[in-house]
Amino acid sequence: MDLGDQENRTFARRTVLKGALAGAALVAANQGTAQAAAEDPEQRLLQLVPGGNGVIYALYADGRLKWFKHNGRNDGSSSWADGNGREIGSGWQIHPTVLASQDGQLFGFCGDGTIWWHKWVLTNAATGAGYWHENTNEIIHTGFRDYSYVFGGWDGVIYAVDAQGDMFWFRYVVGDGTNGTGAWANNGVGQKIASGRRDYDGYFADQHGVIYGMRHGAVLHWFRYLAGDGTNGPGAWAHDGNPIHIGSGFDLGGCVERFAETGVVYCVWINRDHTQPDHQLAWYKLQNYTTIDRDGVVWTEGNGKVVGTGFTVTRAANLQGCTAWSVAAGEQLPVRVSTTFDSYRASVLRLTGPIEQGGAHEVWAPHTFPGRRQLLRSGYRENGVGWQTDFTVPVGADWESGFHVVRLEGSHGLRQYIPFVVKPRQPARKVALLLPYLTHNAYNHWGGHFQYSWDERAARRRITTQRPFANAYVEAPGFIDVRFHGDLLLMKWFADNDVVYDCYQDLDLHNPSWLAQYKVLVLATHPEYWTPEMRAALENYLAGGGRVVYTGGNGMYERVDYNSAGYVLHRNVDGNRWLWRDQGRPESQVLGVAYDSYSYMDMHPYVVDADHPFLEGTGLKIGDRFGREGYNFAASGWEIDTRTAAGPEAPGVVRFAHGEQDHGAEMCVTPKPNGGWVFAAGSLCFNGALAHDAAQSRILLNAVNAGLA
Repeated sequence: MDLGDQENRTFARRTVLKGALAGAALVAANQGTAQAAAEDPEQRLLQLVPGGNGVIYALYADGRLKWFKHNGRNDGSSSWADGNGREIGSGWQIHPTVLASQDGQLFGFCGDGTIWWHKWVLTNAATGAGYWHENTNEIIHTGFRDYSYVFGGWDGVIYAVDAQGDMFWFRYVVGDGTNGTGAWANNGVGQKIASGRRDYDGYFADQHGVIYGMRHGAVLHWFRYLAGDGTNGPGAWAHDGNPIHIGSGFDLGGCVERFAETGVVYCVWINRDHTQPDHQLAWYKLQNYTTIDRDGVVWTEGNGKVVGTGFTVTRAANLQGCTAWSVAAGEQLPVRVSTTFDSYRASVLRLTGPIEQGGAHEVWAPHTFPGRRQLLRSGYRENGVGWQTDFTVPVGADWESGFHVVRLEGSHGLRQYIPFVVKPRQPARKVALLLPYLTHNAYNHWGGHFQYSWDERAARRRITTQRPFANAYVEAPGFIDVRFHGDLLLMKWFADNDVVYDCYQDLDLHNPSWLAQYKVLVLATHPEYWTPEMRAALENYLAGGGRVVYTGGNGMYERVDYNSAGYVLHRNVDGNRWLWRDQGRPESQVLGVAYDSYSYMDMHPYVVDADHPFLEGTGLKIGDRFGREGYNFAASGWEIDTRTAAGPEAPGVVRFAHGEQDHGAEMCVTPKPNGGWVFAAGSLCFNGALAHDAAQSRILLNAVNAGLA
């Protein structure tokens, strides 16, 4: 099946629904659907949803809903009931997530926390002919606003994951669109069935309680919830709830979509050729998907089969945008938006912490703008999306420097965020915070290819800075994060401790005249990528007596080059990682510590191993532990730095605490000329634990105050 072949066809059988039109078509009549001159083949779909017996619902970016059936579900053949699908609804772009049950029920989740119920009643299972149940478009629940994400759908079961990674079980019992007494198991109150699994970047569900979890690091795990009633006692989970490794590569670096039905796992792989769209639908089959805990892992087809093409998926293609990474107070900020709504609202928030923790402060009130879908130009991964400006934000001269987002809002609470920094016209504080946008861009999976995706080129990787951020998690994502959310946890610490600062992003160091005017430069959670210009600016700052407070891990690890045309060059000419240490300039020369790969994804507390002035007021003594827990688990871990990981240790470096695991993070102070120095926490997890450990928080405050002295 090739979805691309169908787009120029006229559909003679379009189903026009009566009453409250299916898939929010009634809403679309008011909200409207923005149309482009042609459909964008690079981002055709919002989501693919399994519906049982080979049925796959395709949610198009423009809001259309189509019914497909893969007749080759059991053997992996490329046999489809109708390669062009059957269009059965419109207006579905209001739903950021849709789940389905095998009896035709579809659950449309909205950003405001509501669930809209729909049911496609088949009259012909071979062709998809049918009609919408009379109760379609009923709201059956209103309490999902506080969950980070949802998955499931089979048998009316919905799993919801909250900000802490706790998993809750719901089941819609009646299946008819009503919402009275007994409609939901446990009266619609979620039952916690698992806790603290923030090391999973996401899940997708199969039938019979089977759950596939994507653990950070591209590992696919199998679970099975046996109880099926929301309880969590002995025997509730197969294998005592412990994961079973069944594969790898199903993360965002390998595929853009994945779902499952009766042991068949589908995914849309990222194309190994970065010039081609990510559109191939691959088929895999677990022969014994319900009994893996007893029989072991048996893949019928471990290498998979391509069963269809044209399945380009971009989850935010209904509403998305991009802008410059930073702007000075008093300047204009052009914003480029692509949407399939006729109108949307935009506002600007200054963030001093995660939104759900009260960190949002509106600085530009909502404005309504007409919507339009802007197509991606050829070569957009390297050259930028090429969209035109839709509106301009007048950044006030009195706006306080800091991390900001443009908040885009569609219908029923749908929202997306565009991150940017407001830097001061002139330095106004004594502390400067540098946000690692180059790292966030390197890990940005929007558009498929990024620094860590499959790519077999023996060449440099050219990645644009002019695209939306898919990893701008300013609301808690429900999994560990050292991108924007991790940095926001540091900003919350600043706010909680009354530390005022000016804010910049990486590329602002290419014009470093501002840097020497600050007593302290704070590096955030994961400042991994540095251009030669950035590194030179930091070295000069330290040579002049500057003080650096490095709160993260894996910093200054890899060299990149930036081109003023708006792209970053990663890797060397052979396509290999371009490490500073391989050029004879290890990061420990500057920071005192260097990335040590030994303890990846292993989290532990720190242990004090020497007295130091930065321990003042903590109550900690040699041998004491701190940083036992945090949003990213214990404070030493994930990726960590040590003094000798890249060669001899820097002159005069002093370690006063270390992570408890082998090759744990080393907390150090390294002296520099003219009274300068670097404090290094040495761990990606450090900032995530600040709010959980008063002693650790005091160590950071002592470091900042020492820098200001």
